[in-house]
Amino acid sequence: MPADPAPQASDAHSPPRPFDLAAVLWRRRVVALCAFVAVLLGVGIVTASLPKVYETTAYMLVNPDKPANSDFEQTQISQALVTTYAELVKAQNLANEVATRLGDSYTGDPSEAITVEGVPESQLLTITGEANSAELAQRLTNSYAEIFQQRIRELAKANAASGRASIAEPATLPDAPVRPRPKLYLAIGAVLAALAAMAVALLAERVDRRLHISDDMTEVLGLPIIGRVPYGTAGSVERLLAGEPPGDRESRAAAEAFRLLLANLAFANMGERPRTVAIVSSDEQEGKSTTALSLGRAAGELELQTLLVEADLRRPSLSAKTGGWAGAGRFGFSTVLVHRATLAEATWALPGSSVDLLPAGPLPPNPAALLGSQALREFDEEAKDRFSLVVYDTPPLSVSADASLVAAITDGVVLVVDARRTRRRPATQAVDQLRRAHANILGVVVNRVDANQYGSGYYTADPALIVDQKADEPSTSTAPPA
Repeated sequence: MPADPAPQASDAHSPPRPFDLAAVLWRRRVVALCAFVAVLLGVGIVTASLPKVYETTAYMLVNPDKPANSDFEQTQISQALVTTYAELVKAQNLANEVATRLGDSYTGDPSEAITVEGVPESQLLTITGEANSAELAQRLTNSYAEIFQQRIRELAKANAASGRASIAEPATLPDAPVRPRPKLYLAIGAVLAALAAMAVALLAERVDRRLHISDDMTEVLGLPIIGRVPYGTAGSVERLLAGEPPGDRESRAAAEAFRLLLANLAFANMGERPRTVAIVSSDEQEGKSTTALSLGRAAGELELQTLLVEADLRRPSLSAKTGGWAGAGRFGFSTVLVHRATLAEATWALPGSSVDLLPAGPLPPNPAALLGSQALREFDEEAKDRFSLVVYDTPPLSVSADASLVAAITDGVVLVVDARRTRRRPATQAVDQLRRAHANILGVVVNRVDANQYGSGYYTADPALIVDQKADEPSTSTAPPA
């Protein structure tokens, strides 16, 4: 049995990463851009559909009938007269006269289309009218000014008015509408669109349950990232499985990634390469079996006597990834554990390497009971005596306790996560499960990262690794129970 590992900083809960809005927006750039364009397009459509409104202003000069004793008194009287006349202009009977003069060209209530205000510190009164055409706005405003001027003259003749009102400047023909204002509306719309884009991006980030790992992250789930495997094309995978040396950049980068992972295992294990390693994942189809096989191939390149153990006794897939040549014979991991075969009888040497494969063997009726027995510990000790490196391919942690039982007796555990599909909650539960089993978690391998990270063209050697970027697929073996 391995000695109890020293406490690692990665086993403690790491402080939360600071919230990075820019990173969220970049990660959700597609949905944020769609939201921005949709809101801005909506503002543009609404702006284009709004009716045009033209506005023009007429100025009237208001004077009292009798001169005042001083300029101050003159100004005070004029201001009071301007206020009084402003209310008279708004009278409904005046609006009715304006409507009669405009005729059928104006269908609304004229009083609702004008604004009457006095100019501060002056004897001027402004009448501002608006309409859906420049000509109608001018006619409306001038009609108000002319009719009001005529009304005041009639009142003055009857000695019923205390002042005079005359048109100082008639309304001019406006050359552009005052509403809508496309530039202003679009500027406001751009601000609203940006806020909507951020809100949608944050909502998508909150709803999305996947585990997001950026290129600059050095740890995830409180564990160090000890390997990144780029995503390869299907054609490259087929050539590698056929035994052809990889010629494309993605395959060479993946091969080098597993070499680096093998080297990092020593750094993660206090400077000494672990003798036995369990490759685990939180769920299915995250590249766990691929990582185990490729890590074994990388160790074989260094002439390390390596044993690949197909420890998934429920749905084994490691044998199938070797091309199925080993098959599912009478002997395997299960028969070794029940002492029906020796390790030498059950292992198969992979051609052209120093790697041996121990298939799952006949599927037992109760894998958890078999893996939880003393036989597993005895097997692990025997395997370490015969091989320099033992790599266990385990079932997903979310399926059963099998992976935890294997992880508990190994020197180190590597957790494989899929950069494109692993969910946060199962991954967090997987780490908690491994810690409860007192497993020595060496770190995390991030599978299927963007291959552009390895786009420098540096990887030119043809490695002998078999790198299968397909999802872990269950074996079609129908071997009888042990």
